[in-house]
Amino acid sequence: MTVTSIILVEDNPEDVFLVDQALRNLQIEYALTLYEDGEEALRALASELQDAPDLILVDLNLPRRDGFEVLTAIRQTPHLVGIPVGVLTSSTARKDRHRAALIGVEQYISKPANPEEFVSEVGAAVQQLLTPRARGAG
Repeated sequence: MTVTSIILVEDNPEDVFLVDQALRNLQIEYALTLYEDGEEALRALASELQDAPDLILVDLNLPRRDGFEVLTAIRQTPHLVGIPVGVLTSSTARKDRHRAALIGVEQYISKPANPEEFVSEVGAAVQQLLTPRARGAG
């Protein structure tokens, strides 16, 4: 089984734990790389020395640089073209959803307050985001 490489840009430890739980529930072998602020994520993602991940998940409300700056940079980085990207956010604002769609985000996941719902919704979104890549690899 191949290892699925996932980058998570998230500063809330509870949300990181819940994302990890969602990934465990999918029963896939994965390597999770965590960046806790937008500046750190931008530096790391701009480096072509890093292998392109299979999936990137980004929170919108981040310290130092917001999620929209990170998302825009991802979409402008040649070695990250075609990588599925999901937004994890507490924002339910239409303007944020619309802005993310314009940047090219495939999934917009509003973080539910209930931990079980959070795990379930994130798991379903991740599975959807990874499915096209699995079909393309075969």
